[in-house]
Amino acid sequence: MFNLKSLGIGLILAVVLYFTLLINGLGSLGIFSFLAAALIGGYIVGKSPKAGAIHGAIIGFFGSIISILILTALAIYSNQQVALVNNLIFAIAIFVLYAFIGAIGGAIGAVISDYLMKKQ
Repeated sequence: MFNLKSLGIGLILAVVLYFTLLINGLGSLGIFSFLAAALIGGYIVGKSPKAGAIHGAIIGFFGSIISILILTALAIYSNQQVALVNNLIFAIAIFVLYAFIGAIGGAIGAVISDYLMKKQ
């Protein structure tokens, strides 16, 4: 069904890469962290592009949720006001976008894995 190793590694990698880019002032490139994490998750699954896309979408969707929750908690902890209701539509759009990008990355990772396995 689901490869939990792929999902776990992908989620951890997505969140860590996102915050690494954010800390280094490259927050606008954060989308690439989700693409790379989904690509690696899809590579680990490697069964078919469909399985890679499903795993990548899960990594992108839940990775973005975790990242936004951590960012919100950090903002609240630093005594900044956070308007969650006003940003709800924007957050949902981000979740869907990152899931779509994750699906693409996961499918590419699975195709690469399949190609390399056939080449051996």
